[in-house]
Amino acid sequence: MNPRLESILEAIIAEYIETAEPVGSLTLSEKYRFPYSPATIRACMAVLEEDGYISQPHTSAGRIPTEKGYRYFVDMIKHEEEELQQREERMIQRRLNQQNTRTERLVDMAAMTLADMTGNVGVVSYADTLYSHGLSNLFRQPEFLIDPSNVLRVAEVLDRLDELIREIPRVPETTVYIGSESPIGKSSGCSLVVSSFVRPELDRGYLLVLGPTRMFYPRTIAVIDEVKSLLEVVT
Repeated sequence: MNPRLESILEAIIAEYIETAEPVGSLTLSEKYRFPYSPATIRACMAVLEEDGYISQPHTSAGRIPTEKGYRYFVDMIKHEEEELQQREERMIQRRLNQQNTRTERLVDMAAMTLADMTGNVGVVSYADTLYSHGLSNLFRQPEFLIDPSNVLRVAEVLDRLDELIREIPRVPETTVYIGSESPIGKSSGCSLVVSSFVRPELDRGYLLVLGPTRMFYPRTIAVIDEVKSLLEVVT
């Protein structure tokens, strides 16, 4: 994909993540100040749609990213390390450093931090126990308010999460599964960001963030990586 198409796809994804509304060429032209004419932007959007990176929902004039579009975006940002603001790093550090008396409390706070910092569901699997927070975050998302059937599909995943989590491939680095790529709940319309961590008293634990495909992937990855690094050093 050439740089022009990349920049327009990235803008469409950023705008859709922020608004949950289909994105039109006029919005891109006015808000993102591209050095291209609206006609050129529309032509680029047509190419992106033809190639399967964006789609047109119903009769809307705007476009939304497809799973293929999100996958291209995630693979692209892997080369650009997202950094949390210093105050956010300090907040995560303060939360976890205060929980050093009991590992169970530390892990529970890690799950709560994942949920609070990403606005999605945060889960930590540790010693055959699941700690999860943020279900209300997920169900406040427009995808679930507009289509209640999405709630049922996600609820089924969460009800079986302790069983399904065993199906997640054991990868050492943070991995993003978008929509139907997910090893669990393929039809739930959600994405999954997963990483593992190691502590002295156990072989390995897992960190997960479950959210809509419209989640802000760079931030989610950065939060998981920060929590992981702290879990591995806090004693």
